[in-house]
Amino acid sequence: MPCRMPWKTPMKVNVLFFAELRETFGSHRLVDVAEGSTIGEVTDLFARESGRFSLQKPSLIYAVNENFETIEKELADQDQLAIMTPMAGG
Repeated sequence: MPCRMPWKTPMKVNVLFFAELRETFGSHRLVDVAEGSTIGEVTDLFARESGRFSLQKPSLIYAVNENFETIEKELADQDQLAIMTPMAGG
């Protein structure tokens, strides 16, 4: 699912899915995106693919290279983006 812009260098991002997202998208995907893409732009790709999930919900948690980030975070080539739901305790 490439998101290419001819004037920008493509880069690869490894996206990991957890909890119910894993059931829809699988455990991980390697995607090609344009240089300077944000977490929000990458999650839009998957939202369009599924047609039913918005991956920009305030309840979701994003981590890039094991550091928690906001949806506005710009990604770099070879970054690992994890998308997860909050853990529920009991």
